[in-house]
Amino acid sequence: MDSTQRQIAASLEQVFWNRGFAEPSVPELRAGAGISMRTLYRYFPSREAMILGALEYRHQRYITYVREGVSGPGLEAAEQLFDKLGGWMRMTKGKECFFRQALAANPDSGEIEATVKRHKGELLAFFGELSGQENFASTLYMLHEGVTACYAEMGETAVEDAKRLVRQMFKAVNRQQYC
Repeated sequence: MDSTQRQIAASLEQVFWNRGFAEPSVPELRAGAGISMRTLYRYFPSREAMILGALEYRHQRYITYVREGVSGPGLEAAEQLFDKLGGWMRMTKGKECFFRQALAANPDSGEIEATVKRHKGELLAFFGELSGQENFASTLYMLHEGVTACYAEMGETAVEDAKRLVRQMFKAVNRQQYC
């Protein structure tokens, strides 16, 4: 994305985040981006392209956020992941996953489905790198998704429970290595 497209995508992300994916019309999306209809369609030629642009922008923001300042592979990095997720959930006021919201509102879109799968796949791969234990990737992914889904009800308890389970996973592996 060039800088203009990124700026428009950032505005679209905020409109979708605040209003959902089903509700805002293209004129409302245009108004939220503060640009002309012509400019909006030049960069995002359809409503689906607008959603995809917002998803791509959000993907880059989230990946950068969770990677920033995290230790090298191991238990500490895995715990830091959940601290970062807690911070993200506080920033987003505990709303559920932006990507899953987009897919739920557009279940027939193959492109949106592919974008959501790519985002989730990159997270899964990152979690394997982060833990230094490739076999932990799917467990960390499930914990991450679980915290995201229940944070509105459980708050920081969800984050702390995930970290406790991560410590138990690493402890169990360490015990197996020394037996």
